[in-house]
Amino acid sequence: MKTNFINSAFICITILLLAGCASTTTAPSTPPSATVSIREWSAAYYGQAEAGKGTLYFHGRHHFTISGGGVGGSGAQKVSATGKVYNLNRLSDFSGTYHGISRGLTLIEGKMHAKLTNGNGVTMYLAGQTEGLASSLGAQAFEVTLTH
Repeated sequence: MKTNFINSAFICITILLLAGCASTTTAPSTPPSATVSIREWSAAYYGQAEAGKGTLYFHGRHHFTISGGGVGGSGAQKVSATGKVYNLNRLSDFSGTYHGISRGLTLIEGKMHAKLTNGNGVTMYLAGQTEGLASSLGAQAFEVTLTH
């Protein structure tokens, strides 16, 4: 009974906060340095685990992998996202550990938004479609590795 109350409260808070976080995950109107497309799987129960792969379009096509996790969320989902990349001056600056926030709600199909920044100052603004049953609103950290 206590677990059901906690889960219900968490879902209600997530839904209320989704609208309030819109501006934190919106890309600037200036032209990006590059773009990305990502496909990943995530599973969460208050903590998240993620794995996936993507393509960076920066002076050609470059493939990369994603692995990591975060806090905040529950459920499982498949994410297909595209995004804009800012402050990318050299290809080598793209790899690294990205930290940021994400928000989304998936009931069969849904949407997600994320803003993620690595230690080199590279920032990705992602928006995408989700499939599954999940809610997310919280901090993320994941490793991006170029596979060339």
